[in-house]
Amino acid sequence: MEEILFSVVIPTYNRAGFIKKTVDSLLAQTYTKFEIIIVDDGSTDNTSEVVKGIDDNRVIYYQKENGERGAARNYGAKIAKGHYVNFFDSDDLAYNNHLAEANKFIRENNNPNFFHLGYDFKAGNESLISKVDNLSGDLHAKLIRNNFLSCNGVFLSKEIASKFPFEEDRVLAVAEDWALWLRISSRYPILVSNIITSSVICHDERSIFDQNVEKVIKRDDLLLKVLKGDKEFLKSYRKYIPVFTSDRFTFIALILSLKKRRHECITYLLKAFKTYPAVVFEKRFWASIKHLI
Repeated sequence: MEEILFSVVIPTYNRAGFIKKTVDSLLAQTYTKFEIIIVDDGSTDNTSEVVKGIDDNRVIYYQKENGERGAARNYGAKIAKGHYVNFFDSDDLAYNNHLAEANKFIRENNNPNFFHLGYDFKAGNESLISKVDNLSGDLHAKLIRNNFLSCNGVFLSKEIASKFPFEEDRVLAVAEDWALWLRISSRYPILVSNIITSSVICHDERSIFDQNVEKVIKRDDLLLKVLKGDKEFLKSYRKYIPVFTSDRFTFIALILSLKKRRHECITYLLKAFKTYPAVVFEKRFWASIKHLI
């Protein structure tokens, strides 16, 4: 049996209209030592029918009760046979160099535990929006401010993927990947290649501002709790924690300002200022105020 270098884990939920195109883009890889593990997280549409219609023995399909993406990714990682695990979203696309570039990066960088490849953003019609192909400098300082790592672009050694699972609490949904990258980067360097190998497809369901504010508040509270409970994170990111906490407050304030919830917005802006006074020089702080005027 041919050795498998990569296990591409695809968590999916009600993505019948997207997933075949995603899988087809991965099956078109120029590098061939891989498996695709699709974990259907309790879909209620015809995802099962679509996936079972894909005739390729590299595609393995599992169904489970709904438990959010973190649980689905962990499920796939546990059964992965590859030396590396790549978590790919079921509505995005891989270019045919995705795994070839990953293999090249592994050989050139002495089998790293954690690395990331470049990617771009495209609209639903696949017209280019932007590229993420210029990562450089202090990536730790940048990652604590913004999750610039695409799930599609992250590769973890099987050992690290097993040792550091995603948080499965659905309250953390949308931020579970950021929490994990911060925890892992507390222990291992962030190695990157700026060669673009995948595309994040931006469709209506990915709008970050069409959110329930109360859910965002609970999510960010849990995000802070998870990270502050990790000693290695506190050690590695100690000097950045005030700005990180302040950023979460201004993010909430911005959403509140867009919903014209004036008093609550001001409360969070004050919390941000008390945590990190230099927040008054941040664009998001003033954007929140602008929306209230």
